[in-house]
Amino acid sequence: MAYKTVLVHCNDKSRIVRVLGPAVEAAGTFNAHLIGLSVVPPVLVIPTGMPGTPDTVVIDEHCQTYRREVPDMKAAFEAAGRERGLVTEWLDVDAGSRSVADIALEHAHAVDLIVASQAEPKWAGTAHLDIADRLAVGSGRPVLIVPNAGEPRSIFGKVLVAWNGRREAARAAFDALPLLRRAREVKVAWVNPQSEGDVAGDVPAADICTALARHGVKCEATEAVRPHANVGQTLLLQAQDQGADLLVMGCYGHSRLREFVLGGASEHVLRHMTIPVLMSH
Repeated sequence: MAYKTVLVHCNDKSRIVRVLGPAVEAAGTFNAHLIGLSVVPPVLVIPTGMPGTPDTVVIDEHCQTYRREVPDMKAAFEAAGRERGLVTEWLDVDAGSRSVADIALEHAHAVDLIVASQAEPKWAGTAHLDIADRLAVGSGRPVLIVPNAGEPRSIFGKVLVAWNGRREAARAAFDALPLLRRAREVKVAWVNPQSEGDVAGDVPAADICTALARHGVKCEATEAVRPHANVGQTLLLQAQDQGADLLVMGCYGHSRLREFVLGGASEHVLRHMTIPVLMSH
């Protein structure tokens, strides 16, 4: 089992090198086809309602700013692919009247692994272009999210798998199998899911370790973790204590008014992560 098609969402020139690192490492390890996806955000159409003025005002400065950065992102993508000897493909798409996430999801459904940047709240383009959370909950594929802070790490180093016996955790663990089989070290941390208001069956981490071992993953269960105030904070502290280079976890949330609201643990990790995180929903 291997990832044969890797898609990296290229959305910010200042972070392109950082997000390309794990994408190229994964594609090179698995001899995968690497796709770079760039989506120009939609224009803003603002109703005015003022007498003597047009009914709407169209603002597209952010689109023009983004388009000016695309050639540099494409050049960085192609250079990284050449250096690793990869087969690459660059997709340059315009969102039109739709959202960047909607367009990206159409391409994401047909790949094995998605790589995207952690959201950067201080960046002017974050509302339209930082879509790692949408990819994680809507693509049906594992999403490797690259942090904006912290030292670059190999995704095949020390891996911590978060386990609580729930569907999302199981999906993430088995979606991560190609990475886990090649990792230098794999540990599985059992975290009581009841702290987030849900009850899962009493499935000890030893059971998932046994299942993963049948796939050639050498792993061990850590001691059961009693959550702090937030499960996400607990997972990040565990990853730090274990010296983990990658965290694998389920992405939790629920639908509300046609929007997807992330669970507390997922939201905390996405906000405060400093190591790559592979999420599945």
